[in-house]
Amino acid sequence: MITAINPGAYMQTHRKAILCLCYDTNMLQVRQMLLEHFGYKVFPSSSVEDAKAVAERQCPDMFLMDNTHPEMDLEEVATAVKRACPGVIAVVLSPYYYGPRNGTARAVDRFVVKDDGPDALISQIEQLFGEHEGGSGGQTLPM
Repeated sequence: MITAINPGAYMQTHRKAILCLCYDTNMLQVRQMLLEHFGYKVFPSSSVEDAKAVAERQCPDMFLMDNTHPEMDLEEVATAVKRACPGVIAVVLSPYYYGPRNGTARAVDRFVVKDDGPDALISQIEQLFGEHEGGSGGQTLPM
């Protein structure tokens, strides 16, 4: 059962920051609009190298990456971002749930099925922020 999510329920005085990595720039823009609609500060990135650089400069609360990025090693990328921001929550969007693969359980906090839709994505993000209270050390950005 899918429930409607009220964006107002997620707006806070301070916003959580999400680094979003997706090689498809159209999908990246859609995800950015969705996340911003729900009150998040979004750092969009379409390349692994740019995502690593943004992580070093901005230290977001969450790192959301699409697993369909060509030639991307999920564990390596998540590990590099977590090295720059030790408390960052690493989330992989997948076309289906396949669970952690070969060591990714250490670097990836959650796999989210992207075909479940935007409500499910927002719910999973909120759940993770609740579980990890504060993301990367409680860093928040003013609205």
